[in-house]
Amino acid sequence: MEIIIYMEPVGKARPRVTMRGERSFAYTPQKTAHAENLIRDSVLPLNTFFERNTPLKMTAVFYRSRPKSLAKKIKWAVSRPDADNYFKLLTDALEKFIYENDSQITTALIKKRFGSPPRIELKIEEDTNEE
Repeated sequence: MEIIIYMEPVGKARPRVTMRGERSFAYTPQKTAHAENLIRDSVLPLNTFFERNTPLKMTAVFYRSRPKSLAKKIKWAVSRPDADNYFKLLTDALEKFIYENDSQITTALIKKRFGSPPRIELKIEEDTNEE
């Protein structure tokens, strides 16, 4: 399965906690929830699902917009959010839509780059463990 998801990559934010009266409630920040929904809406038409216990190999390249204040000669996106936060949001969003659980991912290649348009290039396939 290969797809390009056109969106500005977003890192997974930590859950927030708020108090209502004497009770506390945890919730997902709106920016994170919106990004997860965009990803799900993009992959849903593919109608692809990897069954439980299928080992998966995932390649994800996150292309961010280059900040205008950043010199053109700087080629690498060495800034926050971290690549693992991008990856965590992506894998959580795909859970129950592309695979049963993100624990099925046995091999992963994650890249963080500058690019236009901003996007996520995603490839998921069964991991054959041929190294």
